[in-house]
Amino acid sequence: MKDIEKIKKMRFPCPCGGKIRWAKERVVEDGIDCGVLDVEICDKCGEEYLPDWSMKILEEKLQEAGLWGIGREEVKFWKTGNTVTLRFPTKFAQLLGLDKISKGYVYKEGERKLTIEY
Repeated sequence: MKDIEKIKKMRFPCPCGGKIRWAKERVVEDGIDCGVLDVEICDKCGEEYLPDWSMKILEEKLQEAGLWGIGREEVKFWKTGNTVTLRFPTKFAQLLGLDKISKGYVYKEGERKLTIEY
């Protein structure tokens, strides 16, 4: 098994031109602790990459937490007085933690795209 990992841990250059080194680091993604995983880190730009086997573990942890595969959901707009209200499906709002948020920001990003930050 160790021979296979040595083959998998070949050194590739980073797109920035830096050299990638291997390390074991604790990976926390979207507030979920995925444990100590193999990580590739660029010595020039600091970008971190996850190899296939580490990404698989990360995906499993996020799926268990219900954070992987959040897809598109239909939302509804309607006019109330001088305001347009936006409604999210309850399950989607709870999954994103929007049910606990009272304020955020929205801005236009492109011709037909809104971004919401909270």
